Amino acid sequence: MPQRAHAADWEVGLRNQLRNTVGSAYRIGEQRGKAKLDVRFSDGTRKTKSLGIPWLQASAGGIQKAVEAIAQGVAVGLTIEEALEAYQGQQKQAPLPTKKVDPNQLVSLFDQWLASLSKLGKVRSDTQFKYTRNRLVQATAAASADQLLEIVGDMFPKPGRSKEIRLQHLARFLRWAVEKKHLDAKRWTPPVTVKDVVGTKDKKPKVGLPLQDQEIVDLIESLPTDKAGERWKTVLRFLAAYGLRPVEIQHLSIHADDGRLWCDYIKRSGGGETDPRILKPLHPEWEEEWGLLQQVANGLDLPPFGGGVANAGRRYLTRQQGWKPLEAKGVTMYSFRHGWALRAHQQYGLSARVAARVLGHSVQTHQANYGTWADNDEIDNAFEAAKRYRQRLKG
Repeated sequence: MPQRAHAADWEVGLRNQLRNTVGSAYRIGEQRGKAKLDVRFSDGTRKTKSLGIPWLQASAGGIQKAVEAIAQGVAVGLTIEEALEAYQGQQKQAPLPTKKVDPNQLVSLFDQWLASLSKLGKVRSDTQFKYTRNRLVQATAAASADQLLEIVGDMFPKPGRSKEIRLQHLARFLRWAVEKKHLDAKRWTPPVTVKDVVGTKDKKPKVGLPLQDQEIVDLIESLPTDKAGERWKTVLRFLAAYGLRPVEIQHLSIHADDGRLWCDYIKRSGGGETDPRILKPLHPEWEEEWGLLQQVANGLDLPPFGGGVANAGRRYLTRQQGWKPLEAKGVTMYSFRHGWALRAHQQYGLSARVAARVLGHSVQTHQANYGTWADNDEIDNAFEAAKRYRQRLKG
């Protein structure tokens, strides 16, 4: 909630801390002596809920933990009430995941919706709808409208008309299912527009800007030493050392059979899906100095990721002084991954085939994104070899 002029120092500090950890969509205030949470959703709607915690300085830590827990629950499809109950250990019914809609039910409802459109003569050809249905079948993890659209959107490598059509179909279908009361309106009402999920198509293809080694070290050292800062330092260290996609920080494990660090994330896109892969550090000394393997073994202490890892990271880093000059020149949360790719070619001389395998994408994708770096490196190496050859001839 907006800060008032008479707000106590602890209230101001608590609100600032929550903006860093869960974003500005989650706001807190006082109502009848208790902490009240006000959440603004992406479609502009709002929801308020009393946390039942006294609005006192001594309760600030408890309020923060409750709000962060609720943000995590909402991010995986729970309502605010369900997330609060889960945090308080007051689950009165069966475990919350049983409330999720069976993926087969979604597909069946989609078929009903398409049949109703056909009867009304609103479908000239069902070919396009079949493509959408195929995407829906793959979105087995969706527990809400936002999650469904995000998962299907991630199946497309970049914005485009095909992606837009699929998402528009799904939004229309969900509105019908909610209107017919087949799906819960709180979870399954889609946003008014899917433009934010579709994204903006670049007029010219751009190569992601990589972070250099010293930039990474300086940025991490510049972050605060509070709990949020230490958690985000952990995230950035893993992204930098292993070239992870931001979302992959949530899918790391040490396999018992080989004792090696794996990423078990499966990325689905128009070109297929990726396989789980062994991770390799660049630089190995970062892995050892930062104790990354031991952290995975002990269980990572990660910040809340409301809205996804990349978006949560952007929200947090935007407020950090060490990030501002990097952001100004075009650095993003994926720049840690781009930095790994650049390091692989220029400092370690890895081939595009090997680097692509470790990063978890195809050689074609790797060359399209990082081919310029690899080609320049090869040119430099060739000219150095030519100089040595000339010297031998002179000798």
